[in-house]
Amino acid sequence: MNVIRNEIRTGLLVIITLAILVATIIYIGAPSTFRKMHYYDIYFENAGGVQAGAPVMLGGRRVGQVAKLISPVPDDQRPKPNLEVIVRVEVDANAKIYKAVDVSMLQYGLLGEEVIDFRGGSQSSGLADEHTVFIGERQPGLNDAVPKILEKIDPVVQSATVTMKELQKTAQRLTELTSEGSDLTKSLANFKQVTGNFVELSGSDGNLRHTFENLQELTSADGPLAQTLNNARDFTGKLAENNDIEASLKNFRSASANLSTTSGNLQKTVRNIGPELHSTVHNAAQFTDTLKHQPWRLIWPSTKKYPDDKPQAVGEGPRRPLWQSTPPPAQKRRTKKPEECKTRQDP
Repeated sequence: MNVIRNEIRTGLLVIITLAILVATIIYIGAPSTFRKMHYYDIYFENAGGVQAGAPVMLGGRRVGQVAKLISPVPDDQRPKPNLEVIVRVEVDANAKIYKAVDVSMLQYGLLGEEVIDFRGGSQSSGLADEHTVFIGERQPGLNDAVPKILEKIDPVVQSATVTMKELQKTAQRLTELTSEGSDLTKSLANFKQVTGNFVELSGSDGNLRHTFENLQELTSADGPLAQTLNNARDFTGKLAENNDIEASLKNFRSASANLSTTSGNLQKTVRNIGPELHSTVHNAAQFTDTLKHQPWRLIWPSTKKYPDDKPQAVGEGPRRPLWQSTPPPAQKRRTKKPEECKTRQDP
């Protein structure tokens, strides 16, 4: 008997446990079985990620679940052309769902579970009746944020790519510029050589240092330049005191006037003796010609004719030798005008 009783008790315990488990599941899965529920229809553009049984929240508190999804909605039943899905939810009748309320579809938790949330209701609008229709708004979740983020980042990535290419080109140019045998390397080598030469010139034994020292010695208070300037100052001072400069200038003007007069007179003399000098040169040419070809005619009378001789008249004796000939008459000298005889007066 004891065995039978134990078996009966065990069976009853199992049945009761199963009943409680089934009741709990039914309560969770179908709360309308044990309590009164209100049904509402919510229009969405897209119901991706929402399944039947998804939680329905009221200000963050669970008050129901998604009962059914209806898609696509006929065009004549859509409040707006882009609203293609109806999400029918069952909510506890005691939940205060107002007529003026915001309905959103958003993600909760780390797994990104989609839930329907009623929030921001206005009490003055009154409680919503059963089967009231709402227009919901889908909040961008992680799946929607990634494409938008990529869309925002894409220009930045492209710009970064272009910048990296430019940096690569710049690095390549810098490598070429700083490579061995490049212009920059040669310029640095030349600059190094120039600085070395400058250091050598400006050193303690350099030519530049000696030049500066000589210049300093030359321009010092007791230097040759200072002594020269002092001597020049003393000399000009003495000339100014003795009035030697004025007398020297006066003598120079007188000497220049005399020189001008002398050069004028010399020019006139040369002009006057010009014709006589010409005749003398002509006779000398005839004498040398006769001496070269017929030297005996210098002793005996000559019958040689000259272009400027006149024909000999009848009865005239033989032509006289060249050394006995009478020189041609001198040309008549030009009479000087009174103005030419005047000499320049001293300034």
